[in-house]
Amino acid sequence: MYIITATFDAEAALGRASELLALGDSPERLAERLGATRDLEMVKEGVAPVSFKQVMTDMQRIKKYVEVEKEIADVKAGKSMFRILGAGYQEKQLAKLEETRRKLGSLIEAPRWFYKQPRVQLLSAIRDYALDGSQQGDAAWIEIEEEALVFPIAKMFEMSDQAFAQILVEQLEKPLQDVDPRFLLEKFEGNRSVTFDFEKGAVLYYTPAPAH
Repeated sequence: MYIITATFDAEAALGRASELLALGDSPERLAERLGATRDLEMVKEGVAPVSFKQVMTDMQRIKKYVEVEKEIADVKAGKSMFRILGAGYQEKQLAKLEETRRKLGSLIEAPRWFYKQPRVQLLSAIRDYALDGSQQGDAAWIEIEEEALVFPIAKMFEMSDQAFAQILVEQLEKPLQDVDPRFLLEKFEGNRSVTFDFEKGAVLYYTPAPAH
């Protein structure tokens, strides 16, 4: 796949992010700065304090789901201890595990809930705003393997990373002006901004295709 890379001014990026985070007590001004006056209600909801404890609950559920998936695979492959009890017992155990998996629900439910939260959408927009004001005008298209792109939150859900989830929840539940701008740029995800690499001073991002 192709993506854009450019150098960026780290101080400018952090400054722009901090500037907008500080507008948490003025959602109208924040929406105006983001060019999102049509989405003022989303901005207001994103500014308002909200609990993200659901994330930790989902991490536990995903962890259990992955464990059950492995057990199912082991039973089917004859690697489970239940193989010594005979095929009939294995079939019953497999049915029980599959019912447990069904009750746990789909893995897509957790990220789907997360990404539609107004606070998440607002922080993603602020992250993109920091990108737009800090890149150095040397943007260039590069070819990159999709697997090489890092999406910390998506990886958190995939790996059931409870340690990172706890840090993420703590940031999301803070008053907007107290959110760590460095965390926002390094460990969050944007709609267009992909990676802020502070060591290399480089950013990877998408850009909308030109209208024809």
